[in-house]
Order: sequence, then structure tokens, then C-alpha cells
Amino acid sequence: MPYRTIMAKHSDFTANELLIHKSSVVIAEQTHSNNVHLCMETDSGAGFDQHPQINDCDALISNLPNQFLLIRTADCTPVLLYDSQKHAVGAIHSGREGTRKNIVCATINKMISEFSSQTEHIMAWIGPGICKKHYQVSREIGSEFHISCQKDGLDIKTFDITYPDIQDVIFKQLLSAGIERDNILSNKTCTYESLDHFSFRRDGTHNRQVNLIGMYNGKYYL
Repeated sequence: MPYRTIMAKHSDFTANELLIHKSSVVIAEQTHSNNVHLCMETDSGAGFDQHPQINDCDALISNLPNQFLLIRTADCTPVLLYDSQKHAVGAIHSGREGTRKNIVCATINKMISEFSSQTEHIMAWIGPGICKKHYQVSREIGSEFHISCQKDGLDIKTFDITYPDIQDVIFKQLLSAGIERDNILSNKTCTYESLDHFSFRRDGTHNRQVNLIGMYNGKYYL
């Protein structure tokens, strides 16, 4: 779930009535890669104080209790995953480049290899991002994105080269990776249109929503 203000404080914070200590949070550097990081106990607190962010990655996975994975967005799309059988979670920053590189599939494959997750047990949440109406790109960039989707075997018959629908592509990537349709929840809020969300394209802001997921006392929080 997106929150607007906690990163500016760089301190402990409350989310869904749960007090989350910064020492239990892991933040990725987010370089528009498709790199996925398996979090360890020593990663807790990464991105706060003197503990550097996890270098050169845009997705985090963990099966550690009381560890929270945090992704920042301001038009890019966050994707959160959890496997109730293996007690594992994932947090993904899927902007245009990450989506083109199919970081969603890379993350799911990492959960399968590291935790023996099965796709039928993985739930996915696609968070708010900029909608295609407000996301125009050049034909060169759009064509490159389109070609990558074709190579991944996605159904993109209605794809608009200059106005790519990132959230729709992510949804199709999740299905292609084996996630069941009923296990995918989507928040269709457009960050450009919603004044309750930060938007880089609208305002040029350096502020970000934060999207986090973790397990606490055997329950999932996102």
C-alpha cells in the first residue's frame, strides 16, 4: 500500500496501525534494472542512517519474519508479492525499463528457486502508477518496449506504441509467469491524475510514495 510521507522522516513509522522500526526495513537502490536481491538478516535497516541501500537492484525478496521490503514510486508501478505457503514476500519497482526487462518474471523465478514457491500460491498486488493517457513516449522508445513484450510472448494486439499501458503489461506478465488471475489485485489509480499521490511527470517532484510488504507475527502486512 502506498504511503506519502514516511521517507522524509527517516525514522520509525506506523503503517496499517503497525509500528514498523526502520531497523527492520530494506530499501533497494532502484536503477531500472531487472536485478532481484535475496534479503538476509544483515540487510535489515538498508537505506537508513549509515546503512546503504541494496546496490543495483529493483526487486527484493525475503522469507524472514519481521523484515519489511520497501519500494519507492512516483509514476512507476509497484508490485508486491506474497506466498502464504512458503511465508515469502517480494517487492518490485517496475517502471518502463523494469517492465520492458520483465522484472516481475525475474522476481517470481527467484522466489521459486530460493523458496520453492509455487505460482498458484503467490498473490500479487499491482499498485498505483501513471496511466497510458498521461504517459507518452517517443516511437523509438515505444517500439523497443513493444518488441520486448513480443519476445516475452505477451498478448499485445491493442498495444499503443507511443502511449504504453505499463500496468496492463505487468498484469499480462504476471499471468504469463503463472500467477492465477484471481490472485492478482490491481489499484488502477493514476498517479498523474490523483493529487493524493506524488507524480514526477506532473510536478517534477523528488518525493515518492513508499510501498512495503512484510511478515509480522505470522501475518502479512502491505
